[in-house]
Amino acid sequence: MLEPPHQSGYTRRGSYPRRGRISFQVLIIVFIFGYFCKTTLYSLEDYYAGDCRPHSKTSSGEQERPQHTSSEAASYVGWEKPVDYDFGRDHNDHFVQALEDMFSMLPDELDLKDAVAPIEGTGEEKVREVGARARIFKQAFEAWEALHLFPIRGRMFVRQDTLQYLKRSPSLVSRLQLDHASILHRYEDFHSFLTRLSTLLFSWTVPYFPDLTSLHAQLWSGGRGIVLTGGDRQAAYLLTSIQSFRTIGCDLPVEIMYLGDEDLGPANRRKLEAIDGVITRDLSPMVNDKGWKLAGWALKPFAILLSSFREAIFIDADSLFLRDPAILFQDPDYKETGALFFKDRVIQPSSKRSWLKKILPAPVSSKIRQNRFWTGESSHMQESGVVVIDKWKHFVALLVITRMNGPDRDGNEQEGRVGVYDMVFGDKETFWLGHELVGDTSYAFHDGKVAVMGVAEVQRPSDDPEKNSHELRATELEQHEGAFSICAPQLVHLDGAGRPLWFNGWVLPNKFSNNPDLQPVNFESFIIEPSTIKDPGPWEMKEDNVLCLTSDHFLNLTTAEKETLNTTIQIARRVGAIGASRDI
Repeated sequence: MLEPPHQSGYTRRGSYPRRGRISFQVLIIVFIFGYFCKTTLYSLEDYYAGDCRPHSKTSSGEQERPQHTSSEAASYVGWEKPVDYDFGRDHNDHFVQALEDMFSMLPDELDLKDAVAPIEGTGEEKVREVGARARIFKQAFEAWEALHLFPIRGRMFVRQDTLQYLKRSPSLVSRLQLDHASILHRYEDFHSFLTRLSTLLFSWTVPYFPDLTSLHAQLWSGGRGIVLTGGDRQAAYLLTSIQSFRTIGCDLPVEIMYLGDEDLGPANRRKLEAIDGVITRDLSPMVNDKGWKLAGWALKPFAILLSSFREAIFIDADSLFLRDPAILFQDPDYKETGALFFKDRVIQPSSKRSWLKKILPAPVSSKIRQNRFWTGESSHMQESGVVVIDKWKHFVALLVITRMNGPDRDGNEQEGRVGVYDMVFGDKETFWLGHELVGDTSYAFHDGKVAVMGVAEVQRPSDDPEKNSHELRATELEQHEGAFSICAPQLVHLDGAGRPLWFNGWVLPNKFSNNPDLQPVNFESFIIEPSTIKDPGPWEMKEDNVLCLTSDHFLNLTTAEKETLNTTIQIARRVGAIGASRDI
């Protein structure tokens, strides 16, 4: 091999800088290669962990790697460590206990056959049977999730490598005192049983959702928000109510659920989504309503359940707030139970105790014994214009509520079939009933009273026969001794301090009227429903859904409350929901 002539002086002076440059370049290449390898490994680990989010950065600009404990490692969907790994004793203890609990709930062949048999009957008989099956499902579902769900860093993960983990962990198999084949067979038998029962009870979720565990897990980190439903006919209501929420300080995200373009068209969806924090979502592909049709009132529980929020405030399109609806999340009863409902007026007294006994297993809960259906105080218990619920906590109850408003909703007289809506008025009573049917009594009714809001009028003529109640000034009304009445379609719900919180029925004296010149109700005062109800009751029903309440005293709205209502009415005018100008 030929070599250049030896030039020692040149070599000593020039080779050291060149070697330094080469060494430096090699170090740079190694550093870059190592950095990308490290990043790739972290990304792969998070990929298999189900974490597709980019790594956050520290204050120094370096990427912060999520920290995983040994017990967390087992929770990721389908993730297997490349080598055998001890996930920790606590995790293994939980794993074994959850598996034993699940196996203990596996019914024998006869009970399993009964549990997954078609639900026969109609009316009360069918409702009771649905409740009985749903209680079985709830216990099995909770046992399944105890084994398969793990909360990590504010999110919920579904474990799907249970059998593989057992295969890699012979020590766990020995603790179960069963051979591997027996464990495999019992696990698959339980999975089959749970799948068949969930399909029997809640078939409307298939095929959009792969399984109910996945649907439930999505809710864990869903946060809080407002859920509305409506179509093109309610678009002006929605535009009014959402902008009204924003003016009173509510910044909760809003999801509007609808049923296809023919329900809420693209033009109105664009208007609604132009409001900050609002998104519209089509429910129609999420619900398999073969054999029945999702529509009307029945949409409410489906919208609540399928919204992305964990904690949801459902609000009817014609319901309006005088205070930030987000304060309902701070209600003591809601914080304790995770489900807050509102009471309806006390009207039409009727006992439904025998009906409740037919659909609920004995003994009935203490909540039922206080319910108006049980006491006979009224045939109306709940007003579902607003529903506040933690869907994670009350998931199975919500599933039953959707069923009551779905496949079991309508009857057919010719076929001798009695539906839920033949036994109760629409969706409103199904919320507490659904909870009771599955044995979930952790719910509460808001402790605020109800009222009617409008103009207080003297019921009997004054001493001056020429002066009727419409001509009495406010000062004269306050000095008047006698009975007052307010007639309006709006039902007002008061807060704990006895002030108006929200009301339903929109702002017009008749929201169903086609009269374009119809003006808003003159909201000045309110009369509170009495605590003690005497026969025939305090409410007088009139045409066009107008109800009158009479009392010997009334309360006036504050200036701030009137300003809030005026702002709402101005918004309604601006979006075309009502006609020409006239404020309170």
